[in-house]
Amino acid sequence: MTERDLAETVAVITGAGSGVGRAVAMALATTGGIPVLVGRTREPLAETAAFVSNGGGQSLVLPADVTDEAAVDAVFARVAGELGRIDAAILAAGIGRYGPIESFTRTDWDETLATNLTAPFLCARAAIPHLRNRGGGAIVAVSSGAGKQGYPQLGAYSASKFGLMGLMQGLAAEVAADGIKVSTVVPGSILTPFGGRSVEEKREAMANDPGKKYLEAEDVAAAILFLLRQPPHAWTQELNLWPF
Repeated sequence: MTERDLAETVAVITGAGSGVGRAVAMALATTGGIPVLVGRTREPLAETAAFVSNGGGQSLVLPADVTDEAAVDAVFARVAGELGRIDAAILAAGIGRYGPIESFTRTDWDETLATNLTAPFLCARAAIPHLRNRGGGAIVAVSSGAGKQGYPQLGAYSASKFGLMGLMQGLAAEVAADGIKVSTVVPGSILTPFGGRSVEEKREAMANDPGKKYLEAEDVAAAILFLLRQPPHAWTQELNLWPF
């Protein structure tokens, strides 16, 4: 099997200011690809861009709220206009709001679904015409093990990730004829500050409990690059990635 060369691949990456999104951007840049860094706040995106530049790569910083329909459409239009094409959309933005359903606020519920489910819908929808115009491409969403099993205190988060799995499965069937591969990466717990616990707290948990394990953000990035490298005749719809 001949892997695809990712040099000059233009990938719009949401949540690129930290965690998995940042790791994907840095990994893609090392292959010669061009990550487009999207997130709400410019400063963390600029930090990611600096990491990419220090590694000899190039990137494009486009701050935007991915829950805003007009902002999302503008991002994809600008990328296509400035860089000439879009080869992939990596949907890595996400938030975690935890608590029992009985006391969970409507605001936290709405923000969880807006970021984890509506934003991927908006980004995928905006990406499709650009990918179709170039003859195909990839849309990759980052879900969670909580998107396959519900957990206490994680009702809203699980609902958003279950929804994301269904969205991506339905979309995959709709756009396959256009040469667009739609995939979902389903990782276990990741060693990032996501979820209200610092990396140091998670490392301490691992030290105190040999059975507690975490993935690195770079592990998830490697899985996403694996999907982008697959040749035209191969497609992975769902990639489950667990700490070992």
